[in-house]
Amino acid sequence: MTQKREGLTLALAALLLIAAFIELSYGSLYIGLIFLILIVVFIYILTRKSERDRIRPSKLQIFVGATLILLVVGYNLYKNSEIQTLDSMVLLLGFSLIVSNIPRFSEIGKFSVYFSFLFLVFYSILFLIPENVGFDLPYYYGHYFVTLPVVATMQNMGYNLSNPDMRLIEVCGVERTVLKIDLACFGWYSLILIISLVIAYSETVEKFRTKKLLIVLALLILASYIANLLRVAILVHLTYFYGVKTMMTVHSHLGWILFAVFLLPVAFFLLKKNQVS
Repeated sequence: MTQKREGLTLALAALLLIAAFIELSYGSLYIGLIFLILIVVFIYILTRKSERDRIRPSKLQIFVGATLILLVVGYNLYKNSEIQTLDSMVLLLGFSLIVSNIPRFSEIGKFSVYFSFLFLVFYSILFLIPENVGFDLPYYYGHYFVTLPVVATMQNMGYNLSNPDMRLIEVCGVERTVLKIDLACFGWYSLILIISLVIAYSETVEKFRTKKLLIVLALLILASYIANLLRVAILVHLTYFYGVKTMMTVHSHLGWILFAVFLLPVAFFLLKKNQVS
């Protein structure tokens, strides 16, 4: 691939991935499934063009994959609980270990193994471990890097807002309400998804040099951060002038739409000038 096509490919893959995750978790199941199917097809088309080695099926990988799937399903049935983010990624890792041993789908399986494993590693380091030691790292990020900047900016613009507590925004507009900024709103999952996607892509599809890898990561992360800042600001604006009901109507879909609006044009112009090299 050319440098421009590589960068735009990653931008599009990231967009589809973020859109599928947001819709499946907080929006429309049907729209989420459409995006999920698109990202699977998209990655399959990419990986099947990469060099393939003849694979020798690994019984150990198949056993580990099947065990992970059975453990997650069995645990959630026993606890009578819903499949959560961590469960979904463990299931994906299990399926990927099995699929990577099927010759026709080995490349997409390999990519998916890298992606899901990296996500679980970053998720553990940045969320599970800090939470278990009593340090809510993602929530501090959401408060200081998203909530406070949005509140300060909109207060300067004349909005009657306040920040009564961690990640809370009190809106005194057409109705008085308190909005809680959660993980999805400040893009914590998006950041982990993007980092895992880019590294997995570099390892299995198009090997990036370190400089190029860092630039692509920075570009995608910056686009995600700006999109989430604007998303929270728009949701506060809608709540302020039109109430919570109107805000909730667009709440789920707004994140990935803004991600696309910021990411794709910036990626196109930067890569057109060959700044990713």
